[in-house]
Amino acid sequence: MTDHEPGGDTRVPHLEPGGQSTAIGYLRTDLCGHRGFATARLRLTAIAHGYRLLWLIELPADPGPDHLTTLRATLDRTGADAVIVAATTHLPGRQLRALRTITPVIVDATVLPETHGLLARLRSLLGRDLLQR
Repeated sequence: MTDHEPGGDTRVPHLEPGGQSTAIGYLRTDLCGHRGFATARLRLTAIAHGYRLLWLIELPADPGPDHLTTLRATLDRTGADAVIVAATTHLPGRQLRALRTITPVIVDATVLPETHGLLARLRSLLGRDLLQR
């Protein structure tokens, strides 16, 4: 899901030598169970939306004004065209709206099924009736 604020950033996209737009990723470490997995999902989200992930910002705890300042500074320093976040909860309330006014924000909205082992996966694939006989 891509969230674009109407009338937002009008910068010309920064294209890599291969002609690809660039993005930075942002994770709140207190909201990520497995940071390696979350990082991989952000990279895949970037690819799915036509971006190359240049940089990943990982910050702990509740995002204050410093997190938004860090994102803005990183956007300026890298020349990235967008920010990719794992979920809207990583930048709640006004912070997400404020970021949308300066750059496109891509939210990884992939919902993964919760499975607890092989039996749960088989039940989801084959249906419960087949496994209960």
